[in-house]
Amino acid sequence: MELAGLPALELASLIASRDCSPVELIDATFARIETANPAVNAFAWLRRDGAMDDARAAEKRIAAGEARPLEGIPFTAKDLAAIADGPTNLGSRAFQGQHVGVDAGVVSRLRSSGAILIGTTTASEFGNRPTTESALFGATRNPWNLERTSGGSSGGAAVSAALGIASLNQASDGGGSIRIPAACCGVYGLKPARARITLGPLLGEDWGGLDVTGPITRTVGDAATFLDLTAGPAVGDPYWAPPPPRSFLSALDERRPLTIAVAYERDGETVDPECSAKVAETAGLLRSLGHTVTEAAPSFLPLEQPYLVVSTIGIGVLDLTDEQLDLLEPRTRVIFDAARETKAVEYVRALNEMHLQARKVAEFFEEYDALLTPTLSRPAPPIGEIGKDIHGAWNDYRNWLCWTWPFNVTGQPAASVPAGFSSDGLPIGVQVVGRAADERTVLSLSAELERARPWIDTRPPPW
Repeated sequence: MELAGLPALELASLIASRDCSPVELIDATFARIETANPAVNAFAWLRRDGAMDDARAAEKRIAAGEARPLEGIPFTAKDLAAIADGPTNLGSRAFQGQHVGVDAGVVSRLRSSGAILIGTTTASEFGNRPTTESALFGATRNPWNLERTSGGSSGGAAVSAALGIASLNQASDGGGSIRIPAACCGVYGLKPARARITLGPLLGEDWGGLDVTGPITRTVGDAATFLDLTAGPAVGDPYWAPPPPRSFLSALDERRPLTIAVAYERDGETVDPECSAKVAETAGLLRSLGHTVTEAAPSFLPLEQPYLVVSTIGIGVLDLTDEQLDLLEPRTRVIFDAARETKAVEYVRALNEMHLQARKVAEFFEEYDALLTPTLSRPAPPIGEIGKDIHGAWNDYRNWLCWTWPFNVTGQPAASVPAGFSSDGLPIGVQVVGRAADERTVLSLSAELERARPWIDTRPPPW
């Protein structure tokens, strides 16, 4: 039986029926890594021995009738996430080989559900680039075209999902870092609402509340399951997202007519016609499914300057020695220098302005249940093309990411949904944005699109 690429829910069913064992699944997963990873460079660290030990322990629990919901299912964690039994490099030479000795809350909860950590996936340094290219790891390549970027900063997680290595891939998103690589690699990426999943125990908030953790998966159902098993605060968290009325997974079966805004362009930014066409196609599909779709969008321009200040400080707060500073990539060093020159009062003003302007965007959603946009303004660019100017990288990034970062500011849930391919064979994603703390609507709409145009069997070509 070909196990690579099967959804976590299907694998869990196979394990429960004894048609597949955890040891067999972990063995197949590492065989898939050995075959695929040399070409794409998606992993920062592999946990083969520990994963096999966990698989054997899982088989004992299954035999004893003590199986947990995801018993024996492989998952990956991003290199920025805290790992108790392996390195957390933060994508940086300055922290290469760092062991923090504790799991991030999201990793701990996945392990407690029975899922098995197989390793960590590549990221850009401190997650500060929308492509997964670093001095530590090199470039993580797009499986649809090895000369193109996988997106970032969670590129390794998206490549793992696209290649069917792990069905559950933990990622993080401070400006699009879940949705960008998901769109580039043709998979599903869900940025949950702010504070939906704890960032503890090592973080209270990250990037002034911009950063969240969430899943990149092949199916909407797996993303919903990931959320069900990891959502919730930890004691001492600075803020909590209100719990949903029912499970996130149950949202996939709920259908009701929605009022959806659709936008093709943003504040004068240039959008590739093929990306706009996929949004129009998706809007038409949603109308045919009974939803009211109207062209409308709020203005995001007032969010940009405070976002840049807060995200810069978010990256530059790490306490580094002079030796570590010398190991930073040039662009990251520019950010650190800018952060150190920013006064505390300037940061607080930017944070307050960011949240004030976010309220105005949130008012737009009093009239609409959801917003449909392009995920990115164009498909994945060639590796190394974007962000070459270390002092003006944002000028490169701002157009490409014009639809992703605003919803880190507002804290709203948003997902990149596969929408097809460009004429060059590159994946294109559309973004579904929900109201504050309303992942259920995002998941419900995503599931409708998945049923209408299934993408699970669409695989990257062999190299």
